[in-house]
Amino acid sequence: MKTQSTVLVLCGLTVAAVVTAGLVHRYQTVGRLAVAGAARVRTLEVKGQVRSLEPDGRTLFIEHEAIPDFMPAMIMPFTVRDPTLVRGLAVGDRIRFTLAVTRDASWITRIDRLGGAVGRGPVAAVSSGGVATGVSPLEPGGIVPDLALTDQDGHRWRLHDYRGKALLLTFIYTRCPLPNYCPLMSRNFAVLQRELARRFPGQFQLVSVSFDPAFDTPAVLRQYAAAFATDRRSWTFACGTPSEIDRITSLFGVVHFPEAGAITHDLRTALIGPDGRLVHVWRSNVWTPEEVLDRVSALLTEKRAT
Repeated sequence: MKTQSTVLVLCGLTVAAVVTAGLVHRYQTVGRLAVAGAARVRTLEVKGQVRSLEPDGRTLFIEHEAIPDFMPAMIMPFTVRDPTLVRGLAVGDRIRFTLAVTRDASWITRIDRLGGAVGRGPVAAVSSGGVATGVSPLEPGGIVPDLALTDQDGHRWRLHDYRGKALLLTFIYTRCPLPNYCPLMSRNFAVLQRELARRFPGQFQLVSVSFDPAFDTPAVLRQYAAAFATDRRSWTFACGTPSEIDRITSLFGVVHFPEAGAITHDLRTALIGPDGRLVHVWRSNVWTPEEVLDRVSALLTEKRAT
């Protein structure tokens, strides 16, 4: 009996080691910041239905069929580089589209209408449980509540622990399949960490909050962090209970809900001042590290002068 138990334990440890090694390899691949040579473009033909058209004229939520070897059927935001592709589209339109994907980006290159609209309503802002939380998003100038979360090492911490620093907060989940969504946020934060450490050592904190609490445990986040963060003292990867995640995502206006084993979501990145007040929220994935650095630099320079 003892021998059998020992074998089972060893088998379990072997499986855990294989899974961990797979996670490290996957995140290291996703986390590379540069592509040597020309980017390899993969094209995918997809059918779906338009569920929302964003005001930027370049983003639309599509309820799409399963994309073999890439993504299950779900609702997901997609971008176009040519805004003329979305002209004349309406919520409910059934479409066929071509999705181009590289290691660092994805975008729609062609859209064909397939017939009349089905009449489905637009995507609503909901919590991870699919029910509105009733929490109104913060406006710039508002005090950010002292929320508690758990970091990649399993330690509990609070937002107010970083009072006195410029705090940059973004939202991700480690299984996100589109390279220009969650992986892009993490690559951008890696650039920000390097530049802020050079210009403002000890005066900033980066926080990436996962809205996938069922999968993104501290152990998973620790493996993910290893692919991006050069110093985890200035970059925290956080998770929490479903209610904790619902509250913090609602405060910053993040849409997220589970869909066929993945998560439909949009993107938000927030800058919180040393006094705990919300300074600015960047929506979607169009911001650059340079513009965020300019904001943080102005904020910290102003603090020095007072």
